[in-house]
Amino acid sequence: MRCCSNCGHLPVTTRAQKREASGDWRIDWPAKVLVIICVLNLNGVVSMMFDQGGAVSLLMLGTASILVLAAGRRVWSLPFALLFLAIVSYLLFGALFYDPLLSVEAPGKYYRAYGGALLILWGLAGYVARLEPGPRLDGFLAFVRNVFLLSAASVWASPILYEYYVNLPFSFQQRMGGFFGNPNEAAMVSVLAVALTLALPFRSKLIQIAALAMAGTAVFMTFSKTGMVCLVIVLAWHLVRAARGIGLVILTLGMLVVILFLQDAEGILIAIVDSPMLDLDEHQRGRVLAVGQILSGQIDETTSTGRTYLWRLVIERALNDFPLGSGLGSAHHIIGGVLEHDAWQGAHNTFLMIWSESGVLPLLLLIAAMGSAALSSLRYVRSRLELTCLFVLLVNMIVSHMSLALRYHNVMLAIIFGLLAGVSWRYAKKRSRRRI
Repeated sequence: MRCCSNCGHLPVTTRAQKREASGDWRIDWPAKVLVIICVLNLNGVVSMMFDQGGAVSLLMLGTASILVLAAGRRVWSLPFALLFLAIVSYLLFGALFYDPLLSVEAPGKYYRAYGGALLILWGLAGYVARLEPGPRLDGFLAFVRNVFLLSAASVWASPILYEYYVNLPFSFQQRMGGFFGNPNEAAMVSVLAVALTLALPFRSKLIQIAALAMAGTAVFMTFSKTGMVCLVIVLAWHLVRAARGIGLVILTLGMLVVILFLQDAEGILIAIVDSPMLDLDEHQRGRVLAVGQILSGQIDETTSTGRTYLWRLVIERALNDFPLGSGLGSAHHIIGGVLEHDAWQGAHNTFLMIWSESGVLPLLLLIAAMGSAALSSLRYVRSRLELTCLFVLLVNMIVSHMSLALRYHNVMLAIIFGLLAGVSWRYAKKRSRRRI
């Protein structure tokens, strides 16, 4: 029995295992290129700068296809199988129920968006599942963390980027979006950057503090209510988990401060937003004040920016078609609902969107996939990474109907499901060895 050149790998005993071990190195670059394209939103950047859509789509799909062919077989765990079936059944039933009178887009747009998501999820999750715990897996996760931090840093560069964008975001005067046309997407990328930095800290404390400060501030620069609330919860969760010794005393004092804050959250936030140092306009001021209201439990049409009305509308339509759906696109743009920037607004909730467009079965499969992933994360040694990032992704799915078509979301979801699949595969392998 001999070991391969990398001590972090399992012993290589057969030619097939040797080929697999050497093949891992050859698919490192497609995985990293795919992460860069998706997390830095290169398609969106090129579109905003040069008004050219889909500039790197072929490269993105090509690298994803390479990963599917090279590593796709390792990914098939229960959570991933449920997720795969949820997306496939959504496309199948959505196409079956499609009604051109209820959709402003042809089905082909959704085939491309969600078909691409399937390729990215399958390929990248398979690659991660194939990596054994050790230096290479840790190195890849650190690479992902750094790319997310770079994407968060782009928010700081928004004033410079906006000078070169041909297609400026609608909210460019009040909110920063960096590489993203939608500041809410930039906010969630920055929250994921914070979560990854907390789970995979830098060796240097100075760099660690700087990275967290940069990404955390980027969230507030987007003025995304969802992003700011999510960041507060992620930081609080990390403090609770990390509390040891004197940290428990600090945590107790912190909880008292939080309780006092929630008692008069609006008054405290008013004092902050009215500071001349911040120089916030009324739009920005209202968004910051809404964070305190949301944390206090007030979720209505004002604090949710009309999302609760859209949720009620899409639920009503879904119940009218129960247990079937109204077809692809009908909840991406709810005709007759809310018209904004000359476009009908969508469901702003992935679960409700899938239910409304394709019926109950895909919805149940998606809920089962996310639930089984959460339960598996609780049993995994890296649960702080999986569980925290999964929470952020779930929040994103609750407030956005396009989350499964967002490429940075696909990347993080694939990494989580790949880590879980890797654990499942190694556990099954150990059990088979014990039987022998």
